[in-house]
Amino acid sequence: MPDLQSLLTTSQLHSLKTAARNGSYHALLGAGASRGAHNQHGEVPMAKALVEALAKEYPDVPINVAEDTLMRAYQRSVIGSSPEAVWRFLKKVFGDVQHAAWFTDLISLPWRRIWTLNVDDAAEQAYRSSPLARYRPARTISWDEEFSETGDLEIIHLHGHIIGAKPRPLIFSLSEYQAAAHGRVVWDQVLAATIGSQPLVVVGARLLDDPDVERLLTRNRPSAAAPSIVVDPGISAANEWELKQYGFVVYKGTAEEFTKDWFTHVGLDSDSLLELAQSEQLSVPQIHELKTNHPGPRPKSHRYLDGDEPLWCDVIDNLVAPLSWMREAAQDIREWAASENHDPRIRLVYGSRLTGVSSGLLWIAKDIRSAGVRCYDFDRSSRFDVPRLIDKFSGQGPSVLFIDGAADFADDIDILLSEARLESTAEIYVVAAELPSRNLQLEARLEVAHENSTSASVPSRLQRRDAEVLVDKRERLGRLGKLEELTRNRRVGHFRDRDVFSAMMELEHGIGFHKRMEQEVLLLDADWKKSLILLLSVASRGRNSVSLLECAKALNVSSDTIVRAAQRSMAPFIEIQGDVVVARQRDVLMESIVKSLGDRGALAALRECIQNLSPLVNQDSLRARNRAAMFVRYAMTQKLLTSIFPNDDVEKFYDDLLPQFGGWNARYWEQRAIHAKHLNDWSRAESFAERAVNLLDDAFTRTTCGTILINKANFFARQGENKWQEFHERGKKHFDVALTADRANRVTAFAYLEAAMTLAESATERNVPEWSTPIADLLHEWKPIYSGLRLVLGNDPAQDSVRRAEALSRRWERLSE
Repeated sequence: MPDLQSLLTTSQLHSLKTAARNGSYHALLGAGASRGAHNQHGEVPMAKALVEALAKEYPDVPINVAEDTLMRAYQRSVIGSSPEAVWRFLKKVFGDVQHAAWFTDLISLPWRRIWTLNVDDAAEQAYRSSPLARYRPARTISWDEEFSETGDLEIIHLHGHIIGAKPRPLIFSLSEYQAAAHGRVVWDQVLAATIGSQPLVVVGARLLDDPDVERLLTRNRPSAAAPSIVVDPGISAANEWELKQYGFVVYKGTAEEFTKDWFTHVGLDSDSLLELAQSEQLSVPQIHELKTNHPGPRPKSHRYLDGDEPLWCDVIDNLVAPLSWMREAAQDIREWAASENHDPRIRLVYGSRLTGVSSGLLWIAKDIRSAGVRCYDFDRSSRFDVPRLIDKFSGQGPSVLFIDGAADFADDIDILLSEARLESTAEIYVVAAELPSRNLQLEARLEVAHENSTSASVPSRLQRRDAEVLVDKRERLGRLGKLEELTRNRRVGHFRDRDVFSAMMELEHGIGFHKRMEQEVLLLDADWKKSLILLLSVASRGRNSVSLLECAKALNVSSDTIVRAAQRSMAPFIEIQGDVVVARQRDVLMESIVKSLGDRGALAALRECIQNLSPLVNQDSLRARNRAAMFVRYAMTQKLLTSIFPNDDVEKFYDDLLPQFGGWNARYWEQRAIHAKHLNDWSRAESFAERAVNLLDDAFTRTTCGTILINKANFFARQGENKWQEFHERGKKHFDVALTADRANRVTAFAYLEAAMTLAESATERNVPEWSTPIADLLHEWKPIYSGLRLVLGNDPAQDSVRRAEALSRRWERLSE
């Protein structure tokens, strides 16, 4: 009997154990995994027996049992009857499958995803009896379904399945294999990136004999720290050699032997498996506990002090300087944790980019860990399941959840805090960070949370006290660079009134750093590498994360190619942190990369990335707020595009994306409408905005449409045309619908108040006597919406939203005098 320990190095075995217990491994099941399974009709047939069963079921179809392959027998059966009839027959053969105990043990392992080439329901049936099923539901997915990721266990049937009452497309015949390959099925592409970037265990599948899997395998070599393993007791010496060349470990034993061996070396039994099932790693995989005794792996090239994105290990290594706002937040959390009242609370942290917000959140977590408070980080890969998270936090004492870039998940945060108020044993403090420009998007959805909220702003420029802290930290680390020969006062002066990132970068890179990096960009030998830097720079600007899967998909290259480039030619530019790829210089190289793409055009390169990602973007993935969907949503925003590409044809960019997004994506039409407004193309702006409402009628599309109509009214008012009244009335109706649906929506309220006030001012300036009554009516309608907003905002003069509201009130008073 083979033994994993004899096949792996000590380092590989350690990585395997860590990844297996963290739920990082994927399983790929082939026909061999179903060997020995039974249903009410007897043993589930393998390929040869299934050919015989098809010949018996369809006696009028010429099936040669001795010579025909399963592909040929299936295809002739379909021709002789119909795909639906054959599906129903296969449902009888492969439905309600019960397996041996070892198979339930295999399925009960904490897999990230289960991929199967089988059409039966063996995996689903086994998982129902697993201890994990109670804490993490399973979701069955067929090869032709759209992509989305929720955190549930996804069981993906790459050839279709017989589950349910309605016949589904299957992939059995050669023509179906070819059609699926030609159609570039999205789940095949996800599997391709998985093979290249995440650890995989293959059971019962002959990778080099399956036409579609072999195609994926040869272009995506395993690159994860934990080994990928093929389990095959009867593998030929030649196939074993070939798989090893691709980077797989070959386990020449049965699936049952492997399962027992895996449990032994990973250190699992029924009790520890139940403990894992209850952990947030599996039940809420988007949430990760930050433990000081487990800092996590540090990529070999990672250099936090040289500007790389912060990791938990950087804080554990004491590399982050504790600035004033960090210490204040940590003190507030400590006081909350030490008090008798542990009511749910939220702290809003507003900080501009490059001011050290991400590093600061990690420093706060480390500081309060020393007070016995458990800390968790949200990875933004998809929405978290609130009830499961409440269950996780209940009864364990004070817990703090850190969310960097919280606006997109504000509604879930609000539900979490609302539910925690009803569950006395759930003691939750949320630290939610966001850009100052997105404060309304965040706060508009925090209805319950506002009752127990505080807010703080991270200074965009360092004050003297914090500059001194940075100098002291760099001095202790011996990393003062060009400041080494200066007096302390001049060292502090280097940081004072600067943002953290640029001041740190200049220390050792020097004044010529950007010029040198620009030259490095020009030396890149492939356009896809430049496109990758552009993609990651855009993501960094919007605080979006992009996984290796999305990068491979966006650039139409293999994940293995990106991994090898990150280790070699692109090491100065990108870093792979787990399964996420980041730009080492954030978006500092944006201007250089835009220039370097030359005649091809950076905007065209970004558009190609979005088009390639479009199979991962659909209504379900937007609702789940998956990484690809959120990146594409941000990358299509008019404000971003016109800031990065002020001289490019943004309208053509939107035209080119029409086939992928025009038929269903309301946000696409919103951004087109905003861009048309930017060009003063009012007719198209109005049409595009109305299209967005027709596709998705919600407060946000209504707000955009209402704003554009009132802006159009303002255009007519400035021209002295009476049409402004009609467009104001139409726009106001959209705002009324949006505010009726959500009276506390600050974004909608501010949008109407500011647009309508500007219109009133323009109409008043024209001094047309017959306009006095409609202007008075407008101001009269304006006041109740303003009053409702002020009730929601409160009276904290430190809040930017309160200051904006007071400025609007003063404008109203001037017009009403």
